[in-house]
Amino acid sequence: MKIKNQGVYPALTDHGAKAEAARQAFAATGLLDTTRIHLPEQARSIQHDIKLLLWHQGISQITEHYRGQPDATQAYTTLGEEFSWRIADGLRTYPLIVPAAVPTAAARGIAEWCWRRESVVEDWHHKVTDLTMARTNIAATRAVLPHVHPEGVDWAAVRIALTHPGRRLGDGSTPAGHFGEGWPAILDSIHAQIDLWQTADDLLGPQTVLRLLSVHGSRTESIGEWWGSGWYETLTRHVIADAARHGTLPALVADTFTDAEQFADTAAQHPDVLDDHLLSWLNQRIFEEQSNRRHASGVHVTAFTLLDWAVEQLDELLNACRSAASTPPPHPVPAAS
Repeated sequence: MKIKNQGVYPALTDHGAKAEAARQAFAATGLLDTTRIHLPEQARSIQHDIKLLLWHQGISQITEHYRGQPDATQAYTTLGEEFSWRIADGLRTYPLIVPAAVPTAAARGIAEWCWRRESVVEDWHHKVTDLTMARTNIAATRAVLPHVHPEGVDWAAVRIALTHPGRRLGDGSTPAGHFGEGWPAILDSIHAQIDLWQTADDLLGPQTVLRLLSVHGSRTESIGEWWGSGWYETLTRHVIADAARHGTLPALVADTFTDAEQFADTAAQHPDVLDDHLLSWLNQRIFEEQSNRRHASGVHVTAFTLLDWAVEQLDELLNACRSAASTPPPHPVPAAS
């Protein structure tokens, strides 16, 4: 049975259509996600220095302003070595991630940390299929999104959103129903991770935490390409349009949607409502597209390449800083007799 347009996908006004077209264009150019920087070959020698500069400006200065002191070592020690190591994954990611407050990216970071990776949900993965796990990831991200703001994270609301017994997946089922006897342990671990981040919020400040989570939610090897990112939407629309051009869309699409565009809208915004066959097809096509792009250029995410003149100026500034640091201080002037 086809999904009719009336009442489900209301026709956009001209103004609405233009706004939606602009939003999709922003998504495709990376403007809805954290900024990523690709370095030309001549800048690879200063990659580490650029990372430190980005961290200092985007994280350390914000933390210092909140704490009123420059050294946050004790705060990170309190949060634990594992916390610091996991957070540093964002620094090890390439193309470089600019630490900035991007609420949608931070929401993915919370979903990844508090639900998918640092909880014990993986210990109970055997209870569900990969597709069901994908649906739980989407549901967790969607549950968190309304509670991440430019001012910071509403952790009390996030806690309720992720642990509410009535929280449902796109197909109407509940995580508790899927994980059965494992659900109480999963809940305990979610509470523990939210406790950790609330402590981080107190020690480092809401803006630092928002930036740390934005970086964490942008890592390409993890959740940076999950549902909720502009990059996921762009890839989704691309693979569906490409399949439509080549006549390789699954037959079920024609039985369910009015056209490929409606399928793309649904897949981009609500992939968790697709049946197993369509969701599996979509996941495989996105994986293949990512692999092809990585093989072709080595970079498969939207990133801005640092311009040559910017590299030259940065190199000069860094060399000047190194020279100043290595120059011994002048001898003190003797006091007047």
